[in-house]
Parts: sequence; structure tokens; C-alpha cells
Amino acid sequence: MRTYTRSILITSFLMLFSTSVFSGQHFTVGTENLEYLPFGTSVDGKATGFFKDVLDEFGKTKGYTFTLAPTPVKRLMNNLITDKIDFKIPDNPIWASSLKTGKNITYSTPLTVYLDGVLVDPKNKGTGYENLSSLVTVRGFTPFIFLDDIAKGSIKLQETSDLAAVIKMVSAGRAQGGFANITVAQRYMKDTLKKPNLLVYDEGIPTAKSDISLSTTKHPKVIEEFNAFLQSHAQWIADLKKEKSVP
Repeated sequence: MRTYTRSILITSFLMLFSTSVFSGQHFTVGTENLEYLPFGTSVDGKATGFFKDVLDEFGKTKGYTFTLAPTPVKRLMNNLITDKIDFKIPDNPIWASSLKTGKNITYSTPLTVYLDGVLVDPKNKGTGYENLSSLVTVRGFTPFIFLDDIAKGSIKLQETSDLAAVIKMVSAGRAQGGFANITVAQRYMKDTLKKPNLLVYDEGIPTAKSDISLSTTKHPKVIEEFNAFLQSHAQWIADLKKEKSVP
């Protein structure tokens, strides 16, 4: 009887340990150092937005603490693949794929979708993709759908520091189009610039849709837990998306 009881206790202890091995652990999550609402932004070094809200709620269910570390876009991917951070958000398997070769990266179930397209001066909307000769985007972003045209020289690509500069360059006529996240750009023009129609989304020019995930090289088990959280909290996340106007 004693042997049986001892076995039960040991088994129970091991089960408890296996489900709480990360409990109380603190994780660093690299994110883009951009004003990128509703997904995320950083004010005085403090991150806010949809990604942080989701991670904070997930953390509550597991006893984890997540600190978002806003980082320049180009440096952020390097921080992930060199294990300088625990997680990265946003991420997608095709982003910076050449840098990820040979790296064992685990991605979560997608949280949302990025719609990246071309913003133009309203008077130029509908002039056609074939007439697009210059684009500007945030440094570190890759306009995948235009890479062949850029390589051939039919589209000239410029890079700048942030979304505000992209919008300024296009509105000033220094580039024909701005390649950016449409949700973010429209919100920025409406809420920050108070000029919602300064630039418009040209649906006639190719658009890229990307599933957005949490990624890691170090904690695949936490990603498994996060996937379960996304499923069990599907309604909560749907309500949060509606509240924050997240697609």
C-alpha cells in the first residue's frame, strides 16, 4: 500500500511540475519600434496595443510576464535568430526568409492578418500598376510583391525611418506610392494627422496579405500553450479585435 501511495504522489508531483515549469517566468518579446496602432506602439519606451493586450492576458493564465522590447525592424529579426530575445511579434515564415535558413523557429497560430498595399495621392488613384515607377516604405520592410519590378529597375524603391515619413514623401510627390500596412496608415492619418483622406489605398495595385504570428527559437512549448490559449479565448480575442478595430 505504501509503495502504491508513493507512486501516486510521485506521479502527481511530476504532472504538477510539468504543467508549471515556466510558471512565474519572465519573457522578453521583441517588437517593431514603430507607431503601429492598433497592433502596437511605444510611448516613452512603454509598449501598448493589441499584441501587448493578448500577451498580457495569456500571461495571466499561466503566471508568465511578458515585456515588449521595441526594436528597429532590421535589428529585430537578427535578435530573434541569435537568441537575444525569447519571442518576436509580429512574424511570418516568409519574412526575411534568407536570414532564417537553418534556424529552428516555431510559429504560433496566426493572431491576425496584415494587409500591406500601396497608398497614393487621391488624384492618382486608379492610374494603374503599370504606371507605378517609385515606391517608398519603412526601412526593414520588404515589398515582396514588387521585388521583380525593383530588380528590373521599373520601380525605384526608397526607404525611410517610419510611417510618418512614408506618408509625407508620397503626399509631397517625392514618391508615387507608399507601401505600408493599410489598417495602420488609415488610422494614423485619421487619428494623428487629422487628415483621413490625405492618401488613399489603391486596390488596383497588387496587395500582400500576411498571417501574423508569435515566433520563438527558444520556447516551442510556450507556443503550444499560446495556441491553446488562442483557441480557448477565441471569443475574448474577437471582442478585443472589434474594440481595437483589428482585422
